[in-house]
Order: sequence, then structure tokens, then C-alpha cells
Amino acid sequence: MTLTRLKIHRPVVLLCLLMAGCGPSKPPDTGLQDAERQLRAAREAGAGTYAPLEVRSAEERLSSGRAAADKRDYADAARLAEESQANSELAVVKTRLGKTRERIEARTRDNERLRQELGIAPAEGGAQP
Repeated sequence: MTLTRLKIHRPVVLLCLLMAGCGPSKPPDTGLQDAERQLRAAREAGAGTYAPLEVRSAEERLSSGRAAADKRDYADAARLAEESQANSELAVVKTRLGKTRERIEARTRDNERLRQELGIAPAEGGAQP
């Protein structure tokens, strides 16, 4: 190539590279999809019954996070997604606790019924004889 052609081609190539760099890019991962999965898992575990406040808070944070991502405020969206995940995790833990308490109460009632049938005096303070 001649010197004149190089002078013309160089700016064209640079312009093309700059235009390619300015194209649409994928937004950063804000964790909203993970937060949505956590919330779905909490609902499936029954958290709506045992931890409704935490589920509602997780839903609100997730909704706010989506709105922030739509406004391209990715830092705020990531923070809200983390808060949603934390609320969902708390809801799952409270659900497990609630279900465990229900099982304990059911077994305590069964034990009391069996004691009555056998004529055994109830244990004091919940201690086993």
C-alpha cells in the first residue's frame, strides 16, 4: 500500500473499532436472577405461611431491584438483590423452624396421649423419666 492509502485507511479502521466498542453491551450481573430463584424456593418451602413478612420484604426488594436495573443503577440493583436473597433465606429458615415446632408439638401430644392410655403420670418440665 502507498503512504496515502495508509493515511486514509488508518482513520477508517480506528473509527470502526470505536463504533464497535460503543455498541450495546450486556449489563453487569446484578444478582436479580439469583434473588428470584431464592424467593421461588422460599415460596415452594411454604414460607408464605411461616414467614409472610420476610417473603413480602423479599418481593419488594426484588421489585425495587428490577426497577433500579431498568434505570441502569446497577449498584443499587445489586444491593437490593442481596437484600432480597437475605430475606428469602431468612424466610426459609423460619419455615423450617415452624415446621419443626409443629412436628415437636404433634409428638408431644402423641406422647401425652400414650401416657394417658398407659396410666403413666406426665413428666414434669418436659423431662423424660
